[in-house]
Amino acid sequence: MLLPVVMAAGLGLGFALTACGPYPGNAGMSSAGSPVVRDTAELTSTSSVEATTKASAPPHTAKGRDAGDAKVYTFPDGGLSFAYPADWTVQTSTPPAGLPGVEALVTDQYGKDRVLLARGVTAGCAGGPVSRTVLDRAAAPGIPTADGGPAAFGFVSEVSPGGETYSMGLTDPRSLQEGDGVSSWCGLVGSGGDGLFTRVIFADPAFPSQGAAKAWMKTKDYDRLKDLLVSVTVR
Repeated sequence: MLLPVVMAAGLGLGFALTACGPYPGNAGMSSAGSPVVRDTAELTSTSSVEATTKASAPPHTAKGRDAGDAKVYTFPDGGLSFAYPADWTVQTSTPPAGLPGVEALVTDQYGKDRVLLARGVTAGCAGGPVSRTVLDRAAAPGIPTADGGPAAFGFVSEVSPGGETYSMGLTDPRSLQEGDGVSSWCGLVGSGGDGLFTRVIFADPAFPSQGAAKAWMKTKDYDRLKDLLVSVTVR
């Protein structure tokens, strides 16, 4: 399957390159097409006209949790926080001594790994052209980008010669352009001089059809994941 590669220094982003976990997800790279490489500097400096018009994201109102049904996790350096369901857990890990970055793994009440977040990523994305359908989008107001606009939450389907894949996480708005021949999903956002990588962990294949994906979007499980991602705040 044709998928983006996240190339990182400091953090061992092996999680970006493997389809792990009990829920649908994807990663890896094929040599098909002409890869587009973007680094954190580029992600913080420019945005395309198409992204700002077509991918403008609406505000989001949390609905996946009841009042009091959330905790707030703050990264050890205090630079990033997010709200998550009270019956879920968060574990963090750091690279070997002297290397930058922190990874957080969010696990649900059943012990299933659901979301990965990494801050302090020095990385770029490489991926070939795909045909993308945006199933959902929302503004992520807690993550400012260098051009003054917020990052975006997205849930997308992408079709390449290798088949259909699904991605969900936070992204630069350019990854929410729809249509044929767009660069494949990049779950990396440059903000505050640091790279922030996020990925909802899916199984592979993620869904048997877009209909199944849209049905999942109506569940509280989907709302919980979306709420978590949109709540991410960089300080």
